[in-house]
Amino acid sequence: MKKVLYLHGLESNQGGPKVDFLANEFIVHAPKMDYTDPDLNIKLLFTMQDLKPDLIIGRSMGGYVADILAEKYGVPAILFNPALHNRSFDPAIEYPIEGEQADLQERKVVVLGKDDDVIPPYITKLMLENNFNYKIVLEEMGHQTPLNIFIDTVNKYKNEL
Repeated sequence: MKKVLYLHGLESNQGGPKVDFLANEFIVHAPKMDYTDPDLNIKLLFTMQDLKPDLIIGRSMGGYVADILAEKYGVPAILFNPALHNRSFDPAIEYPIEGEQADLQERKVVVLGKDDDVIPPYITKLMLENNFNYKIVLEEMGHQTPLNIFIDTVNKYKNEL
């Protein structure tokens, strides 16, 4: 059974229906995230070493952090409206330095809400559209990811990544 690390958004809570769904499909670790924690980088290092996830899923700020972890460790990821830009602050996590990045053979699926007024999707799309590691999917949603879109996306890509 695949192991999944799920990182919730900045103002979201740990748990909920998305984590319940994941727990029925995978071995899931969904920690309570404090993105303002100055020790975030070291805590996530230990999480990655202990869990050794097969897939990382993140939403908003969790999507930004999931993107960094996927690059560092070569783990595939599904990112829902990742805060790759328009963040209110930068969490204490180190982006891999050029040459230190894992060889990311796997792809990352980025799901963008066409009506997202928090993280403008057109900017994210411009940032990623020429990078072959990212598959961009546009959905009829805002910044919040409806449960049905979350479930459909995970089910569609869980075996491809």
